[in-house]
Amino acid sequence: MAKNKSFSWILLHGAAIATATLSLLTGLRIATLSSAPVAAIEELLPQGQVHSAHFFSAAILTLVAILYCSRHAGQLLCGRLPDFTRMHYQKAIIWLGSLVLLISLGSGWLLFSGWGQSAQLRTWHFTCALALGAYIFLHGGVYFVRSGRRALTRILLPAASPLARSFFVVALLSTIILFGWQALTARSPYQLLVAAMPLATPIHIDGIADEKAWTESTALAVNTDGGANFIDGQTRVSLRALHNGEEIYFHITWQDPTESLVHLPLKKTASGWQVQQQGFHHFDETRYYEDKFALLLSDSCTFGAAGTAHLGRKPLEGKPANWHGKGYHYSDTGQVHDLWHWKAVRTNDMYLADDNHIGAPYRVRPGSRRYTAGYLQDGKESGSYVMNWHWYKPGAVVPKRIPGSPDMLTPYRNLRSDADWVIPWFDYQPYSVEEDSYPPGTLMPSVIYSSNRFEGDRADVRARAQWQDGYWSMEMVRRLDTGSPLDIAIDSGVCLWVSAFDRAQVAHTRHTRAIRLALETTK
Repeated sequence: MAKNKSFSWILLHGAAIATATLSLLTGLRIATLSSAPVAAIEELLPQGQVHSAHFFSAAILTLVAILYCSRHAGQLLCGRLPDFTRMHYQKAIIWLGSLVLLISLGSGWLLFSGWGQSAQLRTWHFTCALALGAYIFLHGGVYFVRSGRRALTRILLPAASPLARSFFVVALLSTIILFGWQALTARSPYQLLVAAMPLATPIHIDGIADEKAWTESTALAVNTDGGANFIDGQTRVSLRALHNGEEIYFHITWQDPTESLVHLPLKKTASGWQVQQQGFHHFDETRYYEDKFALLLSDSCTFGAAGTAHLGRKPLEGKPANWHGKGYHYSDTGQVHDLWHWKAVRTNDMYLADDNHIGAPYRVRPGSRRYTAGYLQDGKESGSYVMNWHWYKPGAVVPKRIPGSPDMLTPYRNLRSDADWVIPWFDYQPYSVEEDSYPPGTLMPSVIYSSNRFEGDRADVRARAQWQDGYWSMEMVRRLDTGSPLDIAIDSGVCLWVSAFDRAQVAHTRHTRAIRLALETTK
C-alpha cells in the first residue's frame, strides 16, 4: 500500500499547483489586451491589478521548480537515472510537464528582464503556459480518476515527520520568498541618465534633435509590445534626457511604419454625415485614428504602470464597466501619477502634449457615455480642441461647423494622410441643413481648434514631433517642478513608462519594468 507523502512534498506540490494556476489565469488576463481569442473568455479571468500577482506567482513557481530540479539532480548524481525504456503514462507526463514548465519560466524571465522581446519568444511563453494548464489536468486529473479518494489522503495527510523540520521548511521558504520578492521589485534594468547642461543652452522644441547637447547625451532603448497595427505589435523606443536645473527635456524616437493623421473623419452618406470608425463606438478604434505617444511619471515604480493598470471589464466595484473590456487606469492609494499624452493631430500643431494625470476614480457623470476612472486632464484656463459633431451616434451625426466652399474639402479626398486634418474654428461656418449641399462620399475633418493652444495647467508640457522614413522623432520639455498638485516633481528616482499608439485609441504598446531617472548634478 502506497505511503502518504512527506510534508515537504505536499508543500512543494501544493505551492506548484496554486502558483501555476494563478500565473496562468493572470497571464491570460494580461494577454486579453492584445489577443482577441483570449479576450473572448475575459469574463472567466481575474480582474484588477493582476501584474504583481502574475510576477509574484511566477517567482514562487520558479523557486519550487529550482527545489524540485535540485532534488532530481541529486538523484542523477547518485546514479539513479530514469529508465526511458519502461516509461509509463504518469512518468512520461511528468517529464513532458517539467520541460514545458522550464520553457515557460525561462521565456517569462527573459521577457521580464528585457533581454528577450521577440514576438517568437512571447509566442513560446504563451503556448507553454497553455500547455502547463493542460499538464495540471493530465497529471493530477487522471491520477485522481485512477486512484479515487485514496489520492486525496496521500497528498493532503503528510506522513509522520519531526515537527521542528516542518517549521524549518516553512520558515526557510517564506524567508527566501520575502527577500527574493523585495530584490525583484527594488531594482529595474532600465536607468535613464538625465545629462546636466548649462541653463543658457538653447533647445528648440521642433522634433529635430540636432543640438550638440543631444548628441552628447546617452540613449536608452526599451522594447515595447502589445500595440495594435505595429509590426508584430511591438516597437523599440529610444529615449534621451537633459536638464538645466529648471527644466527637463526628452528626445524620444520610435518606429512606426506609417504617419497616421486621419482622425475619425466625417463622411457624407445618403442618410447624413457619418463618423468613419471600426471600433470607436466601444472606444477601441484601431483604423481611423491618429498616432499618439504617452509618458507616465510616478514616485512609485510598482509593476503595472505604477500600480495604476487595473485590467478587466469591471475592475472597479460601484462604477460602470468599460466598453472595450481592457480595464481602467486609476490610483487606489491616494497617489497622483503624471501622464503626458502627445497626439499627432490634436496637440502636435499646438506644440504641446496634453498634460493629464491618473488619480482616484472620479464620480460618474450623468449622461456621459465614457467613464475613464482615474484618468483625467489637468485643468485649463482656455483653449481646446473639440470634435465636429454635437452628439455621437453610430448611424449619423450633425456637424458643428461646415466649410463655406467645396474647395476647402479638396485636400481630404481619398483620406490623404498628408493633409492638415484640423479645422480652424473661424475658417468654417455654423452647420445648417440649407448650406449642406455636399454630395455623398464627401470627406471632412472631425477635429476643430477653438484656439491655437491650451492655457493653464494642462499646457505645462511643450512637445513637437515629426515623422520621417518610418520613425517618429519627438522633443518634450517641462519644468522640473511646476508646483501643481496634479504634476510629479521630477528628480532622481522618479520612474517612468512609455507607450506608443499606431492609429489606435487605447491599444498601445507597453513594457513591464519601470525606467528610473538619474539626474546629473547641474553644471
